[in-house]
Formats: sequence, C-alpha cells, structure tokens
Amino acid sequence: MEKYVSKEIIAGIVNFALILVNIMVVTIMWQKAGVPFNGAYTAVVFSSILGTMVAAYYKIAVSVAPGIVVNSLLCYDLVICQGYTWQETMTVPFLAGLLILFLVYANLHRKLVSILPQYLETVIPASLGILLVYRGLVMGRLVIGDPFQLTAMGSLNDPLVIITIVSFVAVMVFLSCKKSQGLAVGLLVALVMAFINGYVEFPAYIFSVPEGFTDTAAQINFDRFFELLASVAVVFLVLLFDALAVAKTMRKNEEKLLRINGLGSLLGGLFSGGAMSVAEASVAGGYGSDNPAKIPRVTVILLVLLLFCGPMMMELKDYPVIFAASVIGAGCYLLSDLKFLQINDNISVLAGVFTLMLVPLWGSLTAGIGFGLILYYTLKMVNDFRKR
Repeated sequence: MEKYVSKEIIAGIVNFALILVNIMVVTIMWQKAGVPFNGAYTAVVFSSILGTMVAAYYKIAVSVAPGIVVNSLLCYDLVICQGYTWQETMTVPFLAGLLILFLVYANLHRKLVSILPQYLETVIPASLGILLVYRGLVMGRLVIGDPFQLTAMGSLNDPLVIITIVSFVAVMVFLSCKKSQGLAVGLLVALVMAFINGYVEFPAYIFSVPEGFTDTAAQINFDRFFELLASVAVVFLVLLFDALAVAKTMRKNEEKLLRINGLGSLLGGLFSGGAMSVAEASVAGGYGSDNPAKIPRVTVILLVLLLFCGPMMMELKDYPVIFAASVIGAGCYLLSDLKFLQINDNISVLAGVFTLMLVPLWGSLTAGIGFGLILYYTLKMVNDFRKR
C-alpha cells in the first residue's frame, strides 16, 4: 500500500482511528456532566485539533486526545459526585497545563521528578486503570447495584450485557497480542451489534455544521479553584508521568512532550474539551518516518472533517454500553505494564497498595492518591525519627 500512499499518511489515518474512541467516550462523559451535547462534541474535537497541531509544530509524530481516565475523574468525581459545575471543573486541566508549562520553561521538571516518591510513577497509571475498568463494567451493565452486597453481576438476559461481553472479548483478543487497535475494534463490534439489535439507527443526515461552540468556549469559572487544587495536583502528576513515559518509549525530547501535554490541557480547559494529552496508542506510528510532522497534520485534517459528523454521534449518546468494552480495554492497557512488585521500598509498597485499593473503593483518584502520599510521608518521618 505504501507504493501508492506514503507511510506518513497511513500512520496519520491509523492515529486518527485510535483516538476516535477517546473522543467519542469523553464527549459522552461531558454530556452526562451537564455540558450541552453539541457543545461537548465540538469542544472535544476542536481541543484535539489544537493539541495535535502543537505536536505537528514540534515535529513529533503523535496525536493529542482527551484522556479517558483523567476526564473520568473530572466528570464523575468532581461534577457528578462532588457537585462542582462543569465550568468550575475546567479550571483543573487549565491550571494543570499551566503548571506543566511553568515547570518546563523554568527547567524544574527533572528536579520535581527526583524528589517525588518512586512508587507514584507506577501506581498512578495502575490506579487509573483499575478505576477505568470498574467504570467500564458499570457502563456495560456487567456490574450492577445490589442491596445486600453493594454490587453484583449483571443479567445475561439483558441484550446490552451481551453486547458488552462480545465487544469485550474482541478487545481482549487484541490486547493479549499487545495491539492497541483493540479499543477501536471493540467499539466497531459494539456498534455493529447495536445496529443489528435496533438500538442505534443511521441518522437522517450524517454531516452538519458544528454547533454549540459558543456554549462551551471560554466558559471556565475560577470561583472555586482553591477547593480544586488537590485535583489540579493529581491531573498535573498524570500529565507529567504520561509525557515522561512517552518520551522514554519514543526516545524523544521530554521537554517537547511536556509542552504538548501542557498546552493541550490548557487549551482543553479553555475551550471546555477537558484534559488533553499525548495518546500513547499513537506513539508507534512515527517509527522510521522521514517526515514525522506530516503524521499529525494528516490526523488534524481528519479531525477537522470529524467536526462535521455531529449527527452520527448524537445517535450514540443514549447508549454508553457501546463504549463500555473500549473503556475497560483502556484500563487494562494501563495495567498491562504493571511492575509494582519490583519496587523494593517497603514504605512505597504500603502506600502504593493502599492507593490501588482505595481509588476504586472511594471512587476518587484525588482522595486515593492523597491518602497514599500522606501515608508515605508519615511513615517516612516515623522511620527517619526511629533511625535517629
């Protein structure tokens, strides 16, 4: 195929397909958090366009997309559970992105990483993965409420549960072969089954002019930003370690990737698209490319076209079960490289274990990581005092 189409164009198309899952899932999340659907869709796609344009500017062959996990924290934890408005919640990615940019330009990011507890680099993605798997199981009705034991298994007589199971198996088959395309395949399988069972129909028209931009752009509200500083810190750490992990994988300048994450998240908060970061699934597309900047440019063109596909997304918004397997798969993807047991510091192990346990039990990434850090530094102080 490369005889007729350059490998950069192919990679750009593949990267677009990979981040499409993120865009669709996060749009539904923000709609459930109270953002008008058309505005949420336009804001998420537009923010992805801007972030990927930043990647093209730095000539790094990656795509920028809304993180399913981080936006899950913002939508479910802050808006739905704690009662913040979505306008107030947008201060979190905005300030986290601003903080990333400040550290990079002040050249303080390496010093910060050196003083943070070692276990955070492993436990943060693991906690995100566990929380994401749990929320995906709930979305897919595989886990339901139970008056006697809090949760129970969903009914296999429910056609939506069958859709989740079949699409979940498709995702797992691909992930077992270490192929991140499984998220897109799972979504495709769920869509086909939803069409066959009559849950989703083709809209009367597929394309339309983007709507709702004025409802979301620059709607950020700083009135309660002080109350959200703990969440800002968590999103900041996620963006930081995410960029460092991608830099290690691609052997690229970590400062450029941090700038991409910082600018992407800042713009996502400003335009109400949520937290944006480099999509790890898009990393492989740039290997061996002579013109890496061309890959994100191709992705940007396809994202611009996606802006006009709002009616199709409107058909899917009432059936989050369609996205459940992809959400579960994203969580498993984060857990696939878990090497927690290799940490040889007992205090880090204790803090990490409690973080992993409490994040899904409390349903709060901020509270789980915060408790783990308090436990870590408390044990450190006690240990140091005992040695003296």
